[in-house]
Amino acid sequence: MVVIPLQSVAYRDGAVPRPDMVSVLEEAARKENARSPGPTGDAAGLELETKLSVQAWVRNVDPAKNTWLDLHVFDENDQLIRGETLALEYRKAAGDDGDIYAFEGSVHRGTGAVGGAAWFGPDARKVQYRLYYEVNGTVFSDGLLRQHEVLADGEVINPPANGRAAKPAASKAASPKPAEAGSSKTASAKAPKAPKAPKAAASAKAPAARPTRRPR
Repeated sequence: MVVIPLQSVAYRDGAVPRPDMVSVLEEAARKENARSPGPTGDAAGLELETKLSVQAWVRNVDPAKNTWLDLHVFDENDQLIRGETLALEYRKAAGDDGDIYAFEGSVHRGTGAVGGAAWFGPDARKVQYRLYYEVNGTVFSDGLLRQHEVLADGEVINPPANGRAAKPAASKAASPKPAEAGSSKTASAKAPKAPKAPKAAASAKAPAARPTRRPR
């Protein structure tokens, strides 16, 4: 179930909802370790960043125009940890009386550790924004509140599907199975003990000779 925080991005007063004037083409949000991998393939330190990517289409009615988004970032308790306005940059003409504008970048810097330095930041979990387009003195919007959820810090630092963690888990999971198969081996080991049980039964026949002595 999608939960909308109480401090969500408010719709700007006076903005005209016109999806035929401005709309989102592509969007994505993610959290990652921004530190580049070292020679061994492991990240050389830790620097958690939440990033947002938005590609928007705007109707080209005048060369002088502005496109931006109002952004909010929330923690795991839906508390607001960042709010700002970010401009989209012109990328190219769309060829259908429109232009393509885009934003690609970090919207929150979280916990990190590099060398002997360490810092702590809120655990960003949700990214919200509203898209706006201003031309000829009028502000337009697609009228939508957009929200994305990102991974918790712990899932980025220690991914559940980490190959190195999965391999030992698989080997441990495999070890009980041989143990069960080994139980058949232990049964074969108990099989030699089973012949000893008949020998004990043979020793029971020896006392059975005592009743033959009683008739004497």
